[in-house]
Amino acid sequence: MRKALILLAIVALVAPACASSEAKLQGSSEVLRLGMFPNLTHAPAYVALETGILERVLAPTEVEVSYFNSGSDAGTALSSGSIDATYIGPGPAVGLYLADPGSVAVVSGATSGGASFVIRTGVDVSGPEDLVGKKIAVPGIGNTQDVSLRTWLHGQGMKTNDEGGDVFVSAIDNTTLVQTFEAGQVDGAWEPEPWPSLLVAEGLAEPFLDEATLWPEGQFVTTHLLVNTAYMDAHPDIVRKLVQANVEAIELIATDPDTAKAAAQAGLVKAGAPSLDQAVVDAAWGRLTFTWDPIASSLEKDAADAYALGYLETEPTDILDLYRLEDLNVVLTGLTDLPPALPSAVPEPIPVGVVE
Repeated sequence: MRKALILLAIVALVAPACASSEAKLQGSSEVLRLGMFPNLTHAPAYVALETGILERVLAPTEVEVSYFNSGSDAGTALSSGSIDATYIGPGPAVGLYLADPGSVAVVSGATSGGASFVIRTGVDVSGPEDLVGKKIAVPGIGNTQDVSLRTWLHGQGMKTNDEGGDVFVSAIDNTTLVQTFEAGQVDGAWEPEPWPSLLVAEGLAEPFLDEATLWPEGQFVTTHLLVNTAYMDAHPDIVRKLVQANVEAIELIATDPDTAKAAAQAGLVKAGAPSLDQAVVDAAWGRLTFTWDPIASSLEKDAADAYALGYLETEPTDILDLYRLEDLNVVLTGLTDLPPALPSAVPEPIPVGVVE
């Protein structure tokens, strides 16, 4: 009898905790908590925020923004219910999905391209073999650029120090990259824009490898929009509005790039990034493609690469289940004039405007 009473007491304690956790994941209809990074690859987020698109489309729901340096931090916040949605790279999104299938979903693409490997000025690196003993910065261990760097090194027959090799990889906060390069604390960096363009413009680095050259037609997902499905199921109308705001921001980028660049720059400064010269913004912008197309094929490769590196415990065989694009389909179907500068979100032979 005593055991039964103890068991009931434990259940009584656990049940409220579970209910509280679920309530946190479901969030509130009054506020959408949205994550973004101080990177130009998150320009659709900043354009939507700074031009008032988010405020207008989501009204009366308010938008509360949190800034993160890497997908690892944003992923932790999303899975804990501290935020409801985030702009994020493919690596962390895959990790979250495989850790708890169905807990998160990609609802739209945002950005393709815009990641590069640069070498600090004065460091003698003319080929992969010269990277032995060098220290390379990435935004975070296990993040999208870290996976890309390690995969590329493996392709060159090289490994990082924590894999028994001689190339040292270090996670550096993007907002401190300029100071880190000035101090000579790293020899290079594999980073998203605007950081490679900024380092080159400041004379602190030289271009070494544009990641776009490693992908078919140079297209690979750098940023997409990820939501907590508990929030999505509890507030489907708000998530659809979020997708609409993302699409409107990408339309604005295509039709009024000057306004979009100014909005992105203003947003980045608020997120802690340094103010950028217009030439840096223009150079970085030219390496980016803003598109709602989630580019699923590149995410599949990212997932396979992360698994091969040991970052994922589970082989990503059903990774396309990560996509829930019904809201994107609805929003795109409602468009009467698709921006001509954007790639189609629609693989043939599906009718234009529909993502499968």
